[in-house]
Amino acid sequence: MTLAEELRSAVQAENLPIQFRSVDSVCYRKRYLVPNNPQNGGDMGPLFINGFIEEGLASWTTDRKFAQNFKDPLRDGTFSAIFAHVPKSSEVLVNIPALWAESSFEASVKRFNDRSGVNADALLHFKFRQGEIIMDANLNFDDLVGVCGKSSPFEVLCEIEGLGADEERDALWEQLVEANKFPEEPTWLSPEATQNALNRAKDKFLAKHRATIESVVQNRTSK
Repeated sequence: MTLAEELRSAVQAENLPIQFRSVDSVCYRKRYLVPNNPQNGGDMGPLFINGFIEEGLASWTTDRKFAQNFKDPLRDGTFSAIFAHVPKSSEVLVNIPALWAESSFEASVKRFNDRSGVNADALLHFKFRQGEIIMDANLNFDDLVGVCGKSSPFEVLCEIEGLGADEERDALWEQLVEANKFPEEPTWLSPEATQNALNRAKDKFLAKHRATIESVVQNRTSK
């Protein structure tokens, strides 16, 4: 049994009250999206064609800043994305901050720690600080509010702009410094810029794979 299955079974067995299985605020999840993957074709197909990626049971947070800063901003062969979702009560398995707001739960954790329970030190270390919500929700295209990437090297940017003279390149560098933007440094796009960029990417993806998509749809409808 996986950890996720163990947690789901434990929650069901304890029959947690609804206040520990719901949340009334936006929840965020950071996900490294893989454009190309030999095993499943990458994340873009499900995201662009179906409008969502099936994520299964996973940790979300009510703190967008925490989600954005969690782990590395980028990984090779991927780009980072932030999803913002207002969950249905049926999607929430455990509201960790709500548990910690209950005095009986905190007392139970203390007793668990006193008898050297497994990972009790981690429970006491993190507590509610991560705003963690355990949810079983899809990652929806319309819920994307941020993507992180980095620009080409400075020399490549100059070539793209047709800047050959040292004076022109120096002027561009000064503009970047004034704007506090530096080539190849991970940068998060705003929600509006994220949707604009991904809508353009979606249009290109669907146009490129239109024949394949139409063939799949025809095969499904003919069965």
